Formats: sequence, C-alpha cells, structure tokens
Amino acid sequence: MVDATKILQAIQDAGTEIEEQGIKSTEQVISTVLTGQELVADAKPMSDEEMNKAKADDERKKQEELTKLRQTPGRYVGAEMKRVNEEEKSEEEQKQKEFLEKIKMQREAEARERDNMVEEPGNPKREAKKHQFAPGPKKKAPDPSQMSATSEFKGGKID
Repeated sequence: MVDATKILQAIQDAGTEIEEQGIKSTEQVISTVLTGQELVADAKPMSDEEMNKAKADDERKKQEELTKLRQTPGRYVGAEMKRVNEEEKSEEEQKQKEFLEKIKMQREAEARERDNMVEEPGNPKREAKKHQFAPGPKKKAPDPSQMSATSEFKGGKID
C-alpha cells in the first residue's frame, strides 16, 4: 500500500510540474503577441476632407486605366471573347470524346473477359456440385444373387 501512495504522489508531482511549465510557456506566448494598436500606433484617423480626396484619387486612377485599355490598338475584346468561348467548347468536346472512347474501350475489355470466361473451363468440383442433383440415369438395384445375407456384395473389398 505504501508503494501505491508513493506512485500516486510521484504522478501528482509530475502533473503539477507539467502544469507549471505550461503556464510559463503560455505567458511567454501571450507576452510576444502584438496587438493591432501596436502595429499601427502611428496611424491617425482621416478627416472627411482627406477621405473624399483619397476616394477621388482612386476613382481618377481607375478611369485612367480604363481609357488606356480602351485606346490600346489591336485589341478586340469581342473577338477575344469569341475565341475563348470556342476554345472552351472544343476542350469540352474533346473531353467528351475521350470519355466516350474510354467507356467504349472498357466495355470491349469486359466483353473480351466474358468471352474468355465462357471458353475457359470452370472449377471441376464446382461443376460437379452443380450437376449433383440433376436428373439423370437412375441407379439400378443390385442383383440379389450377387449379394450375401447381410446385404453386402460378394467378393468386394473390405474397408
């Protein structure tokens, strides 16, 4: 009984030690975490005037990019869209053809396998069991002159 209490005390001490180490490591992790306030401490809130100016500047840049794209010579968006659609259609058709070809090959392989199974003889024991109870020629009763008084064949082997 003394050994059991010592063992339990040792397990409890180990658990306490592990708990203390976990608390210390958690404290270290928490102390190293940066908050959003620390990351952007020097950031100041924008006034309404600054906010409107920034929005207008973004809108102006967006419009400049759009006009630049529209003025690019040799670029026909409609034709490009048609070409992309045609490519997608041809890819889809190609995938369908490959899929159908794969199914066709699979069916042919299954048909060949079935034909081979028909040609190959099966398990002879299984075949014999299949025909075990099939009707066939009846066994004839033994000739009484060939039997002894104990209904055994004369001159037969003794097991």
